Amino acid sequence: MTSPQPTGVIELFVLQASDYIEQIDGVLNAAGPMGADGDALARGARMLRGSATMTRVPGVAEIAAGIERIGRALREGSLGWEPGLRGTLTAAVDDLKLLVRAARTWGPAEDQRVQARSSELARYAPQLARSATPSVAAGGGAFLANEAAEIAVGLDQLAQHPGDAMLLGAVLARVRGLRGVAATRDLPPLADVVDALDRAGKPLELMPTPAPTAAQLALFQAAAALLRRAAIELRSVGRPDAASPEVHRFTAAAAALDESMGDRDTIVPIAELFFADGGPHLVSAAPNPPTTPAQRFRLEAVSQAEHLLRLVSEAQVAADPAGRDRLSRELRGAMRALGSAADSFGERAVSSWVSGVAPMVVSLEPNTLAAVRQVAALLADPRSTGEQLAHQIARVGSAAPAPAPAPVPAAPRRTSNGARSTRTPTGRDLAALLDTGISALGQQLSQRPLSAPVPIVDESLIPIETLLYRGRAALDRAVALRNELRGAARAPSGEELAELYDLLELATTE
Repeated sequence: MTSPQPTGVIELFVLQASDYIEQIDGVLNAAGPMGADGDALARGARMLRGSATMTRVPGVAEIAAGIERIGRALREGSLGWEPGLRGTLTAAVDDLKLLVRAARTWGPAEDQRVQARSSELARYAPQLARSATPSVAAGGGAFLANEAAEIAVGLDQLAQHPGDAMLLGAVLARVRGLRGVAATRDLPPLADVVDALDRAGKPLELMPTPAPTAAQLALFQAAAALLRRAAIELRSVGRPDAASPEVHRFTAAAAALDESMGDRDTIVPIAELFFADGGPHLVSAAPNPPTTPAQRFRLEAVSQAEHLLRLVSEAQVAADPAGRDRLSRELRGAMRALGSAADSFGERAVSSWVSGVAPMVVSLEPNTLAAVRQVAALLADPRSTGEQLAHQIARVGSAAPAPAPAPVPAAPRRTSNGARSTRTPTGRDLAALLDTGISALGQQLSQRPLSAPVPIVDESLIPIETLLYRGRAALDRAVALRNELRGAARAPSGEELAELYDLLELATTE
């Protein structure tokens, strides 16, 4: 047996498992000459297996899996009903009752009982070995497939027992365990399911007796259906279908849940709690407060701005529908939270800017994301000043920056060796490229071969292209320069910004 579970979890398992075993026993007792109801038998065994797996009692799960296979075989007609089969199933149920009671003090005797009973069940319905596809085996997909299937079983149980706090905690613990699996982010929409379930479960964990709303239950059911399909696809083709009907049902349920939850955190200025008269009041303003409202807002906004920057970074590279839908919702929520905080601290400029931009982040348009990144970067930097923030807000305006106009070539000039060169234009039209270009260019350059060398027509002249950064080299230099500017304790100079913009332009050159 694996590591022991807390006493409360084991007690809950004993109650649940006993109920499922009684259901299986009832199916066997109701069996007539034509045999037991295979579908009911498999369903009860599957619920028992899921409960045992969630509570880490693998011996009970193994026997339940054997009964489940027999139930499926009876349902499909590949196994006939006979007295020997009935006797084996009855003995398995009797052993299950003993094993469940022994879950608190499991030992070698229970392991031997499990091994003997599983061998008998396997004679009627042997467990077929599954071979993972190469992509699944290489990326840990087999583990994710098993976890997705088990979480789906747990969500089904939660839909039947919505007020079960122990069951809710066990399901959420398993869901959150997937956050540390790197492959989850590479197999959309698994990461979005994990985030949505965690978000839906958090408020329920705070209740002594969970009382899920209709929107929360709808999300649990949609997530269970999606995870069941994802488990099958992970085993068969190596990755879930990010555009399946289950994904669309899940995204709709997640959007409905977010809409029903609304904004839960509202900051109310303490001045609004006073009467309009002159007092006396129980609370009075300090004559020399340690911080101003503007300073407190900047402290409050740092974490919110860092969250915005993370969401923007993810949105700029998101491609699957479920991921883009989730990021759109989270960006809108983060923007509303920032606007609420700004309004409560009297930062009207920030509040007005958020009101203008928040509705525009729905489509995750690159220029809108660039505008959000520019303001969020200043809010996340405690060293930035209020003047810098006001200037940036005024520059980007209440709407997304307009698309960059086509660059106008500058007058040609000659280098010392006589070669002709054209100065790359700089300025506001490259601001969006600065914010979104580095990650996009990195992906673009990784998918194309290096540029072929430019042939030299005149041996007496050296083409200027051979003296410039270009492609991957230009991108690497841009990243290095960006890191230098971030670490500097001063604002970047115009020449430094011009070089950075030029490098991004050269990175796109074939």
